Amino acid sequence: MKLKPLLSTITTRKFSTKYSGRVINQTQNGLSFAIEVQTPTLPRDVKGYTLPRCDLICKISKILQSPTSLDPILELSDFLDTLTITITPSEASEILKTLRSPRKAIEFFRFCATSIPRFRHDCFTYNRIITILSKGSGAMELVKGVVKEMERNGVRGNISTVNILIGVFGNGNEGIEDLEKCLKLVKNWDLQFTRYTYKCLLQAYLRLNETMRAFEVYIEMRRRGYALDIFAYNMLLDSLSKNDKIVEADMIFADMKLKHCEPDEYTYTIMIRMTGMVGKPEKSLTLFEEMITKGCTPNLIAYNTMIQSLAKGKMVDKMIFLFSKMIDNGCGPNEFTYSIVLDALAAEGKLGRLDEVLELSKKYVTKPIYVYLVKTLKNLGHASESHRVFCNMWNFGDGGDRDAYMSMLESFCNTGKTAEALDLLSKVHEKGISADTFMYNMVFSALGKSKKISHIHDLYEQMKRNGPLPDLFTYNILISSFGRVGRVDEAVKLFEEMQISDWIPDVVSYNSLINCLGKNGDLDEAHMKFKEMQEIGLSPDVVTYSTLIECFGKTNRVEMAFSLFDEMLANGCYPNIVTYNILLDCLEKCGKIAEAFELYAKMKEHGVTPDSITYVILKRLQSGSRRSGRIRKQSPITGWVVNPLR
Repeated sequence: MKLKPLLSTITTRKFSTKYSGRVINQTQNGLSFAIEVQTPTLPRDVKGYTLPRCDLICKISKILQSPTSLDPILELSDFLDTLTITITPSEASEILKTLRSPRKAIEFFRFCATSIPRFRHDCFTYNRIITILSKGSGAMELVKGVVKEMERNGVRGNISTVNILIGVFGNGNEGIEDLEKCLKLVKNWDLQFTRYTYKCLLQAYLRLNETMRAFEVYIEMRRRGYALDIFAYNMLLDSLSKNDKIVEADMIFADMKLKHCEPDEYTYTIMIRMTGMVGKPEKSLTLFEEMITKGCTPNLIAYNTMIQSLAKGKMVDKMIFLFSKMIDNGCGPNEFTYSIVLDALAAEGKLGRLDEVLELSKKYVTKPIYVYLVKTLKNLGHASESHRVFCNMWNFGDGGDRDAYMSMLESFCNTGKTAEALDLLSKVHEKGISADTFMYNMVFSALGKSKKISHIHDLYEQMKRNGPLPDLFTYNILISSFGRVGRVDEAVKLFEEMQISDWIPDVVSYNSLINCLGKNGDLDEAHMKFKEMQEIGLSPDVVTYSTLIECFGKTNRVEMAFSLFDEMLANGCYPNIVTYNILLDCLEKCGKIAEAFELYAKMKEHGVTPDSITYVILKRLQSGSRRSGRIRKQSPITGWVVNPLR
């Protein structure tokens, strides 16, 4: 009674094991006594196995995962010294299960084996550590090391060990070799395959793309009366179908029904895809109808697979009918669906039915779908169909799509439909798309190639008036375009305008102006621009030199042409076949046959491959025919002969 107030103020420590005892000695005043403690007995289950102590497991897990501990293993060692009965393998397995870090898990695993007296890992703790290590980095080597240790210590694994190892090695780089070593353990440990072991092995082979080995495992399972679950069946069927193992896949599909494993929508989709790929669309349809009869609801993948099978079989009418049924059943098509339909219609010359397809699915057609169709049709070369779809998209919703707009504008420009391109550019703002310099440049380039200079002039004035601002590419395109039709003054004016703007002329700018000046009769000014670009630090390229060499050659200034050629080589600018053709043409014109053949030999030494124009010139040189006998048209702009090589 005297001890009661004192004991109530003492903070008691909760041990992981409960002890019982009796008082065997006590002092007269009752302040001290001795207690005899009985050896604790751990609780056991009905089979006689020791039950893990949950409080002990929690305590050790907290110690090992303590964020404040400097040395958790040392702290654990001190804690274990306080226990009368140390931890058991089953408790060690549970502790491993709580550790999130593979590094901490292997540290604890090693600690148990080396620092706890009379502790010996069993197959369950090995199974646990293998499972944990398989999820970390460098898993393969760590697991292999643990397995070797397991064999070295004479610990016999169970079939679960093999199942775990199959799962690990089935994802490795060495693959088959590791799996073979794993299967040897079954013999070494005198184990028997279970249904689950077969399934693990089959799936491991499939992950390693060893389809026929997986099929052999299935045959062995079949012989033993084992069946797969639906997931494994589908996995095996998918691999067989992708590897063109049609007979084997048909056998598996039939077995599923015999084993009372009803195929699901994924099974049917695999079989439909396989029959479609081998050109059996009628069989694909039969499977599709069977799937619906069995109560499976086709998903988007199933519909796409069936539509693809019909498309491959050139069954356009049935393909569109199925497409309509897909819509009726509330399954919206995606971009892939439209790509299948589009390819099939294009291949059969029935792109006119695309409007029917779009009308059927109008509630599902989104702006990205329109964009895809516009771009795809343009890339396939169907400009008019692309434009028709674009017009539908243009009326779709309030805003336009920039990608589709750019695709349509590019299509018009590439096909020379400059009027349509100008009209489209003028309407860009209607759908909230801002016209930028790139759009204008695209149209300028198309107009320049078509030599529609008045339109270029009007569009450029509009650009300066309303924006956007021209950039370097704009100026280069305009200078080249005006030069192409002999409007030298306007080309020079644009060049000077660029010089006082925020844009600094580059090599292309100078090349365009030099070409414009030289080929329109002002060769001296062209040569001055050539010198000017060198003075400001721009290095002439092969186009610059070739342009000037051609211009000097046309005016019979052969020495100047070859002087530029020598300068070109000295500056490390390598001539191309165009440069050599210009010089050969120039030499042939002047009757310098020997020099021409010498230049041809030099060209071959430099690794430049002759083209058809080179051979035409060589043929004339070899026949000795002079070009004076050839009729050459006079340029209406410059009054001198136009280069036949251009």
